Amino acid sequence: MKAKERILGLLEGRQADRVACFSGMGTIWGQALKEYGYHFAEVHHAADKLAQVAVFPAQAYDYECAVVPFDICIEAEILGCGANFYPGHEKGLYPKIVRQVISTENDLSLPVPGRVAGRARVPVVTEAIQRAKELVGDRVPVGSYVLGPYTLAGQAMDMNMLLRLTIRKPEKIIDLLSRLTELILMVCACYEEAGVDYLTVREMSATADILPPQIFTRMIKPHLKNIMANIRVPKILHICGNSLPVIHEMLDCGANAISVENKNGLAETRARVGPEPLIFGNLDGYGVLVNGTPREVEAEVVRCLVEGSDGLWPSCEISIDAPEENLVAMIKAAKDNGAKLWFRADLR
Repeated sequence: MKAKERILGLLEGRQADRVACFSGMGTIWGQALKEYGYHFAEVHHAADKLAQVAVFPAQAYDYECAVVPFDICIEAEILGCGANFYPGHEKGLYPKIVRQVISTENDLSLPVPGRVAGRARVPVVTEAIQRAKELVGDRVPVGSYVLGPYTLAGQAMDMNMLLRLTIRKPEKIIDLLSRLTELILMVCACYEEAGVDYLTVREMSATADILPPQIFTRMIKPHLKNIMANIRVPKILHICGNSLPVIHEMLDCGANAISVENKNGLAETRARVGPEPLIFGNLDGYGVLVNGTPREVEAEVVRCLVEGSDGLWPSCEISIDAPEENLVAMIKAAKDNGAKLWFRADLR
């Protein structure tokens, strides 16, 4: 099977020959920047460079996807937030929101743009999706991602303020989340129009490490269900940290698959939900992929497969600092073990 057939077939309910090694989040490889002589800060603003760097792992190492963008600031920029791209940093840092648009409770009524196609860096990402698809053809799928509404709210305002108002003024936060959901769906439509093959909704801040499960169920889940119901391509829902307390609620949101971080015990997750739901993750993207050895990376891949991962991808972005030999070891281990250790193979 080609990677595109393997991954999209799995997401659409068809038989796969093995577990794919791919991602629905940032896949920047430091080796790609070295190959083209780019600084990380510049690729976020140029569609051709963004696409080149995105497809490099697939072209050079047979990685099974290409994903753009590489940062999580775009939706907040559409709202008017300002981002720092760290152009002066020697190696490059991930962009970060440094100017927020909600500073008081009165700002919660901020308007959402009626159209997003020409705003902020949306045109850069949509063109990069198109260019990436031209570069990889039908070999690998091209993915992208959007923030979930609660995570976007945490970009637009101070996170402590959001948590405080979630408890004290839930009706105002629910109203804000409804409007942010409209914005997110407009961004998804732009990416779909550009030809993206799958989308991940990254609701990182809705982790049970921060929010009680009942708040997720009452305030966040309805908006995620709305988003999933209106995305037209295969979609994955990702929540960071410990998502076990809301794992069944995640499954009920309507995604084709859910993604869990390495903090989530994959074996326990699988035991709770049974063999049928598609679960992606939960390779330790920093502790092992960055700081480990190739042998440790292989062992981590095997663990994920034995514990029931249907899609082998790091639990968050692939760090720009991940050594080439570890990334190669990840891909090789997935290919070598992705069929024989996939414990669900006899159930498909």
